Amino acid sequence: MNLFQRTVGRASALVLAVALCVSASVFAQQSAIGTLHGQVTDAFGGAIVGATITVVDGNGAEKTAVTDAEGNYVVSGLAPGQYIVRAIAGGFALYENAEIEVVAGRREPLNITLTVSLDKEEVTVAAETPISLENRGDALVLRGKDIEALPDDPDELEAALQALAGPSVGPNGGQIMIDGFEGGRIPPRDSIREIRINDNPLSAERDQPGFGGIQIFTKPGTDKFRGSVYSTFNDESLNSRNPFAERRADFQFRQYGGNLSGTIVPKVASFFVDFERSDTDDNDIVNARIIDPISLAETPFVQTVLTPARRTNFSPRVDYAINANNTLVARYNFFQVRQQNQGVSAFSLPERAFDSMFRTHTLQLTETAVLSKSAINETRFQILRGHREQIPLTDAPAIFVSEAFNRGGSQNGPAFNDDSRYELTNITTIAHGTHSIKFGARVRSINVTDVSRNNFGGTFTFTSLEQFRSTVQNLAGARPTQLIIAGGNPEASIHQVDFSGFIQDDWKYRPNLTVGAGLRYEAQTNISSRFNFAPRLYVSWSPDGSAQQPAKTVIRLGFGVFYDRIGEQLSLQQNRFNGTNQLQFRVNDPAVLDAVQFNPDGTVSNVPTIDELTGFALPQITRRLADDITAPYSYATGLILERQLPKKFTLFSFMQHYNTRHLLRLRNINAPLPGTVTLDNPRGTRPDAAAGDIHQFESSGTQNLQQYTVGIRNQFSQAFSVFANYSYGRVFNDSDGPFSFPANSYDTSGEYGRAPFDVRHRVFLGGNLGIPVLKLGLNPIVILNTGRPFNITTGIDNNGDGIFNDRPAFADAQTTAADLRRTPYGDFDIRPKPGQEIIPRNFAEGPGFVSFNLRISRQWGFGTVPGARAAAANNNAGGGGAQAQQGGGNRRGGQGGGGGQRGGAPAGGVVQQRGGPGGAPGAGPVIIGGGPGAGSEQKRYNVTFSLFIQNLFNRANLNVPVGNLSSPFFNQSLSTLGGFGPGGSSAAGNRRLQASVRLNF
Repeated sequence: MNLFQRTVGRASALVLAVALCVSASVFAQQSAIGTLHGQVTDAFGGAIVGATITVVDGNGAEKTAVTDAEGNYVVSGLAPGQYIVRAIAGGFALYENAEIEVVAGRREPLNITLTVSLDKEEVTVAAETPISLENRGDALVLRGKDIEALPDDPDELEAALQALAGPSVGPNGGQIMIDGFEGGRIPPRDSIREIRINDNPLSAERDQPGFGGIQIFTKPGTDKFRGSVYSTFNDESLNSRNPFAERRADFQFRQYGGNLSGTIVPKVASFFVDFERSDTDDNDIVNARIIDPISLAETPFVQTVLTPARRTNFSPRVDYAINANNTLVARYNFFQVRQQNQGVSAFSLPERAFDSMFRTHTLQLTETAVLSKSAINETRFQILRGHREQIPLTDAPAIFVSEAFNRGGSQNGPAFNDDSRYELTNITTIAHGTHSIKFGARVRSINVTDVSRNNFGGTFTFTSLEQFRSTVQNLAGARPTQLIIAGGNPEASIHQVDFSGFIQDDWKYRPNLTVGAGLRYEAQTNISSRFNFAPRLYVSWSPDGSAQQPAKTVIRLGFGVFYDRIGEQLSLQQNRFNGTNQLQFRVNDPAVLDAVQFNPDGTVSNVPTIDELTGFALPQITRRLADDITAPYSYATGLILERQLPKKFTLFSFMQHYNTRHLLRLRNINAPLPGTVTLDNPRGTRPDAAAGDIHQFESSGTQNLQQYTVGIRNQFSQAFSVFANYSYGRVFNDSDGPFSFPANSYDTSGEYGRAPFDVRHRVFLGGNLGIPVLKLGLNPIVILNTGRPFNITTGIDNNGDGIFNDRPAFADAQTTAADLRRTPYGDFDIRPKPGQEIIPRNFAEGPGFVSFNLRISRQWGFGTVPGARAAAANNNAGGGGAQAQQGGGNRRGGQGGGGGQRGGAPAGGVVQQRGGPGGAPGAGPVIIGGGPGAGSEQKRYNVTFSLFIQNLFNRANLNVPVGNLSSPFFNQSLSTLGGFGPGGSSAAGNRRLQASVRLNF
């Protein structure tokens, strides 16, 4: 048994022992305290999310709870006796029962059914969203109309969510979870029930900080057959010209799909299935400078290249009630994307294109067991199988001329990758008096087989156009700076396992004070870092709240340690480039390079083979993990203030700080010693003269992030909501990740500077505005950011380490005219002399970003829902009063499914969980489609037409400029950003207009 297995075994035993002790203590002390729990549903069994449950004892003291995503509620810590129970949700009649008896030890649920209220005034005025110790005001929860306001395009949808989440934190940024699982694809927008952003930031259950995290929950089945079909269209005639294109380029986006849900076995099993297909004829813009093959003059090269993409997404889900206490959710997802002409960009000419295909099969199983009235256990299991291919247009040698042009073959294939990922998680939650205890463990396994022929044809690097032109002319001494070429066995594989366990306790010490503490442990194979314990501690306090007085102010303070996993790709690289499996050479010997023939048309001949280089006994490039490599970790602290203001406004502000240690980087530990590279000795003098470059993955970096955010939200009414926030942040680090090199491998002290994602000021504004007279819905999304920093480099490998990231020095008296570069950022010396000061990393800042996006929608309803008129008449006559239901029903998505599903409304309407921005517990669902509040009967079919306008005012949001001082494009932006910043499509058009039609039934 190895050390990892022993450590995991001991940790598992510790978690199990603590769990058994806690469970024994809990179950031994249940006799004196009572609990009310159950599910709140509509008349057809659809779960109601965000309903407020109020329990009042004989002395008038109140306790409240808010129903969760499945409509469930729990009110614990009740002394035996008689209570008044009230339930309220927007759009439903008040439920009140004054004769609820609480008995210690009773396990029967109090399930509540709410009926529709047809009083217009009561329906159209949304309830004020209360803040509390349990409901964080700074967390953003999107449901219903808020989700519909997001883009249809899957790339733009992900970019919009990342913009909503704000700056990433921790070494790997914000974490995206799908139904509690990590690593899946974002589902189609119409299949999403709820999105939570920045939720539960310091919970021991999570391995990554909640700030910047995104949790997505898909829709479950429904009680009746319901569904929707939709289509979205956009082409160049609806777009404005991209400012870097000579004309409005051909473009078309076609998306269609639908979903269907219903009951398989009443009150036992339901299903939800969705399908989506998108065909995108996008394009990329080449904006390079080349050498004319005839005149050999420097010539601009601007061309738009079509880059078609075809995506298919299919996902069925089944919710099954095994018995009264156990439910099972099974979800399968098939995702495939085929893309052509990838790899073409600003400098990469069309001949460097390659085609790619990516396909995944994902199976997810979630079993929930109600162990007792106060204990729930959840087991999650996932299998993910992925396959990736890359096929280049040509296998010709590649030519890189420093940020002027790249031509030849793409040198990344043919390549194939197969991976299998397994995940098993078990979590138990126990409510005991004023304590909420949660503990669990997770095991993940990854198997990767990777076939890569990267650089099998060779890549030649030139530092300038003039160097390339001189080489083409066969001038004496003219040659490329270096050649990197690989060969040998293209296949490598890796297996990796990681384990984590946690326990936490949220203790409501007083009605206005909650204290939480937790401990998490993590370990993984392929590294020797074993003792990764991550404590968490947080406090929530309301200075003006009590058992009788709802809170108006809540203060939250917390601290936690977060570990990050070291990805399997690092060990895969070590296995591949170990000196025997796959060979890789960096050649800068003039005798070898002078023999290569370069032609004006870009073709290359007489390229040395791997066998010839091996015969020359040239040293190789190898990669390895440092012996002392350890898991990166972050110290996270946060302070949050929430305040309920008049007129339904909620104000929140928070401060967060992340101090990350052992950040990963790549360093050449056998680089030439400083000052030893000369024309006569291009390899320089190395610590190990017999070896070549040794690229070592190590955990020697650091990062510091501070962010301050203030925001407001308001649900004025069902038709009008708004949320806005402003953030000021600073992020400094000395590494950009595991594949980034320092400029000087022997001195990393000068690397500490602004991170590439250090955006100082961010503003985000969104909301929903309904215009009843015109029956229009408006959903604006406004993003304003200051610029991102970028690095200024010389474009020359001055130190001979093979990495072209050397930074210049500030010019002084030693600077010669040939080495001087005058820029808007100062005067620089591209060949630093001894004693000169090197400029900081990411010294310059790019342009800001401003984007106004707007969705305009109009809905028509037709067809009468059978029984809807009778139900409405019954309610108007007072015959539809709410009753307490003592039956069971499917707790997690059988009859009626979970909350927020399309089509779970009373009398067959459409439920849109409109908690709105910032999470809207208490606001309840809003019924649309001709339902109550519209002053008409509900409609069986609803058609919605919408226009989504991206970058409404056609602003040219430029990407970061070129930072290479040797490039003819220095300080010029060569592309635009997408409508939500980095990510998404940027070449299709500066302003884009998408038209969509959707039928719900």
